[in-house]
Amino acid sequence: MDATVGAAVRAAHPDDRAAVERLLAEAGLPADGLGEQFGEAYAVAEADGRLVGAEGIEVYGGNGLLRSAVVAPEWRGRGVGEALTRERLEWARARGLRAVYLLTTTAPDFFARFGFRRIERSTAPRAIADSVEFSLTQCASAAVMRLDLP
Repeated sequence: MDATVGAAVRAAHPDDRAAVERLLAEAGLPADGLGEQFGEAYAVAEADGRLVGAEGIEVYGGNGLLRSAVVAPEWRGRGVGEALTRERLEWARARGLRAVYLLTTTAPDFFARFGFRRIERSTAPRAIADSVEFSLTQCASAAVMRLDLP
């Protein structure tokens, strides 16, 4: 367990999916397409035997799509989101991904701290643009961001 966060970040297991879907629903975030790559592409934060956060990076060729970044309301501001994002970016680097993209309507400043920069939606690679998340109506006005990985 990370003492600064108070929650343990670990790879997601298939049986975590229902709890992640509940967290997403409570936060008003889409779960559409979650099952397509759920598992090793996702990490969860756990405290006191329950999931308090999740984040995934779906893989599309040599690129990733960061999605389903969620933290339970009572755990926000305690470093859980940062721990999940750092862990997933390390996972993406270890997989050899060239870049990670994301869509956000509420957290562009948070992700900018990790080096993500806004880009034009039309410049996202075709595989990313064809993902379920990019096709969702509620994501149509979201900022698109990219992080190039060394």
